[in-house]
Amino acid sequence: MKKHTIAKRAAAFALAAVMAAGLFGCGEETASGSGSAASGGGSSASGTGRWRQEEVTPGENARSYEKPVLLEDGSLLLLEKGGDNTATLWTSTDNGATWQEQPTDWAQQTGADYFGVTRLMPDGGCFITAVTETDGGYDQTWWVQDAGSSALRRLELPESILDVSDLQPLGGGEALLLGRILVPAAEDAPSALVDENGMMSAMSAWKLDLATGECTEMTELLGSLGGSFISGMAADPTEPGAFYSLSYQESGVQLMRTGTDGAMTTVFENLPDASAAAFSACADSDGNYYYASRKGIYRLAKGGDLAELVVDGAGTVLSAGSASLMGLARCADGGFLAVTLESTTDDQNNTAYGGHVYRIFWDETAPARGSGDALMVWSLENSDTVRAAINEYEAQYPERTVDYQIALESGGSTADAITVLNTALLAGSGPDVIILDGLDWQVYQEQGLLEDLSPWVDTQSLVSNVAAPFVGEDGSVYALPARFAVPVLVGTEQDLAAASSLESLAGWLLEKAARPAWDCQSNDYYEPLDEPYGLGFISIQQLLDFALETSAPALTENGVNGEAVAQVLDFVQQVGAYYGMDGYKNLMTNAVVAGEAGGEAVAYGDGGYECFFTHNAAMAWDTMTTPAYVAAARSEGDGYTVALRPGLCEGAFLPKAMAGISATSANKDEAGQFVAVLFGDAVQSTWQQDGMPVRADALESSINACCKKDETKQNVRQIVDALKTPVTMPDETVSDALLKNATALIEGKTTLDQAQAGVEDALKLYLAEQQ
Repeated sequence: MKKHTIAKRAAAFALAAVMAAGLFGCGEETASGSGSAASGGGSSASGTGRWRQEEVTPGENARSYEKPVLLEDGSLLLLEKGGDNTATLWTSTDNGATWQEQPTDWAQQTGADYFGVTRLMPDGGCFITAVTETDGGYDQTWWVQDAGSSALRRLELPESILDVSDLQPLGGGEALLLGRILVPAAEDAPSALVDENGMMSAMSAWKLDLATGECTEMTELLGSLGGSFISGMAADPTEPGAFYSLSYQESGVQLMRTGTDGAMTTVFENLPDASAAAFSACADSDGNYYYASRKGIYRLAKGGDLAELVVDGAGTVLSAGSASLMGLARCADGGFLAVTLESTTDDQNNTAYGGHVYRIFWDETAPARGSGDALMVWSLENSDTVRAAINEYEAQYPERTVDYQIALESGGSTADAITVLNTALLAGSGPDVIILDGLDWQVYQEQGLLEDLSPWVDTQSLVSNVAAPFVGEDGSVYALPARFAVPVLVGTEQDLAAASSLESLAGWLLEKAARPAWDCQSNDYYEPLDEPYGLGFISIQQLLDFALETSAPALTENGVNGEAVAQVLDFVQQVGAYYGMDGYKNLMTNAVVAGEAGGEAVAYGDGGYECFFTHNAAMAWDTMTTPAYVAAARSEGDGYTVALRPGLCEGAFLPKAMAGISATSANKDEAGQFVAVLFGDAVQSTWQQDGMPVRADALESSINACCKKDETKQNVRQIVDALKTPVTMPDETVSDALLKNATALIEGKTTLDQAQAGVEDALKLYLAEQQ
C-alpha cells in the first residue's frame, strides 16, 4: 500500500469528523453563569442589554474560513479558502464589522491542486499544506508565509510523516502538528488496516519548529486524542508553547492543559455543554479559555474552577443546529467572531457547503433576557428546532426576547421537572410555550392546561396523517409536533417480510446466530462472522427501547393492557436470553456519521453500524430523522429497502419539538406568534437534527433534495404515508419497572407472569396519578 493511498483513506473521514463534532458529544452537564457581557458591558438582570449577532462574511466565494486570529495591534486576520482553489486573507480593524481584502498567489507559488490543512499564526504568518493529485492518491508539501512577507518558503518535515491532519499554532514560532506515520502492525490489528508489508498507519503528534521543520514527538498528548484533529485547541498566550485541549472520556469532557515541557494536567474534570466545542475554542491575552456550545459561549478563567456562561447563544448562530461551528476568536472590544460551515441547496437540489462569519457583540439598547418581559419557552431537553425558532422569532420581532428554559440541563429527574412544571401551570405562573417532548400531551389537553393552536397554525399545510392524531373533529389542536422521527428496519424484502411483527421478528432473530458480547473496543467486533446475527443490540435497555418505540401506546390502551405488556416482555426475554444479554456488561455504544445528502447528515447507531460497516448483522435498525437516511441505507447493499419497524402500534412515529401554549399564559398572542414561526417556512425549510419537518411542502423539498433516485423517493413516501400512531415513551416509573422486570426475565430470576404483574402495577400507579 502506497503512502499517499493510506493518507487518502485517512482524509476521507474529514467531513464526517466535522459533522460528528456537531452530532455527538459528552458531558451535557451545565454550569452556572451570569449570561452578562464578557467585557463587563451590562447584565441580563437589567432592563436592557443582550448579545446579538451580525453576519459579516467578507467574500462571496467562500468554501470555508479558517479560525480567525486577533493580532497584537487589535486587528483581526481571517483566511478564506475559495471554491476555485483561491486563498484570500482578510483584515479588520473594527472588530469584524468590515473587512479589507489581501489576495494571495499561493497556488502559483506551490503548484497546488488544492489546499489542505492551513492555519493562521498569532503573529500574522501562515502555515500552508499544498496538495497535488497523483494516480491513486495525492502528495502533500508544506509551506510557511512569515508575518509581513508575501513570499512562501518550503518547510521540510520528517520523511516518516505521511500526511498532516491538523496543525494548531502555539506562539513563539511553534505549532502543534498531528499526522500519520507507518508503524509495524500489531498481531491483533484488524486485517483491513494492514498493508502488504505488514504496516499500518498510526496517528502521532509533534511540536513543530516553524523556522526549521524540526519535530519533537508529544507522547503524552496521543492518549487524549479523540480522532484526526486536536479538539478544543487554544494556545495560552501567557506562556508561548503551552495550550489547552479537550479529552473525551466516559465520565465527560475534560479540559487539559499542556505545559511547555509537554506534561499534561487536567484543568476541568467535566466541562459543561461541550458537544460543539471541538473546533470552536480560543483564549484571550490573560490565558482565559473560551469555548462555544449550542447554549452560548463559556469562559473558564485561568486558574479558576468555574465554567461561566458569558454569552447567551439564543438568537445567534451558536444555537442554530443547521450550522457547524468551525472557529471562534475573541475581538478587541470583548465580542467574538464565529466561523461556521453551512449547506445550501439550489433549485436542482444540488447541495454545496460554504463558510460564513458572524460578529457576536453586546448591544446595550436591546431588551434584556430574564428581565421579566421575555416570552418563556420550556422543554425537558434541548431542541435544535426550538432554538432555530427562537433565532427566527427574535429576528422577526427585534423588540422581543425569548427565555428558553431546559428543565434537565442541570441534572435532576424527569419526574421532579414535570412536578415543578405542573405546579407552576396550575398556579398560573408557568411558561408561555411548552415543548411537550417526553410528556403525555393528552393529559395536559384533558386537564385544560393547553390553548387551541389553530388560530396560529394552518393544519391543512401539514403532512395530513402525521397531524391527524392531534387535530380534533372541530379543527382544534392543543399540541402539535414541528418535527417527527420514524423507527425503521433496513433489509431485503424477503427478510423484512419474515419480520413484520414483534412475534415474527423474534422468530426470525432466533433462526440467526446469537450476537456475541462485543463492543467497538473489541478487535473481534470488526472481523466478519461466518454466519451473521439478525440485529445489533448492546444492552437490554436498547433492546427494550427498540420495542417500546413502536409499542408504548398499546400498554395503556383502554387502561392497563396486560396482553400488550406480556407481548413486549416476551419479545425482550426471547431475544435477550438468546443473545446472552445478561453477560452484556457495560458495552460501549457506537455511532458514526455516514455522510450527507441535500445538506442533511445521516447518523447510524449500533443497529446501523453493525449491519452496514462490520456486516455482522443481517438487518439494520435506526430512528430515521431525515429522508437522506433512506438514500444512505439503500446504497449500503444491493436489495436493501427501508420499512417501518414492527411493533404493537400501527404506523408508529415519534413526535419531536411538540409545541403547546399554556392556557394560563399572559402572553398568548406572543406565544401564538412564536408557534407560528415554529411551523413557518423559515424554520420548517431548514434541516434540524431532531427530525423531519411536519410541513408538507418542506418535507417534499427535503425528499427531493436528499433522494436523487425515483425508487428512493418512493420508499420515503411509502414510509411517511403509512404513519398513523404518535408514540410517547413511558415515564421514569414505568420505564424503570420495564427494565427491572425485563432484566430479571433474561437472567431467569422471574417468570413472565411475575414480570407482567410488576409492570402492570407501575402502569396502574401512573394512570392513577394522571387523574
